[in-house]
Order: sequence, then C-alpha cells, then structure tokens
Amino acid sequence: MSAMNEFFFLIPILSILFYLLVFGFGIYAVATGLKLAKERNAHLKTIAEELRRRL
Repeated sequence: MSAMNEFFFLIPILSILFYLLVFGFGIYAVATGLKLAKERNAHLKTIAEELRRRL
C-alpha cells in the first residue's frame, strides 16, 4: 500500500516536469528561430548592399 501512495505522489510532480520540459522546448525553438531569422536578414542585407554597389 505504501508503494501505491508514493506512486500517486509522483504523478503530479512528473506532470509538472513534463509541462516545464514542453515550455522550455518552446522557448528554445522560438529563440533558435529568431536567431536564424536574424542571421538570414544580415546575409540578405549584405547581398542587397552588393547589388546596390553594382548598379
């Protein structure tokens, strides 16, 4: 019976950890997307400047 009580005690803790992991992954995905977008914009800016110089 004691093992069953410990199991029911762990269920809420595990669910909170799961949601924290999902939330953390979401933040990581957004941060990575923003970083890649910033790098892409910087690259496109250099291309645009090169095209302006050629004209």
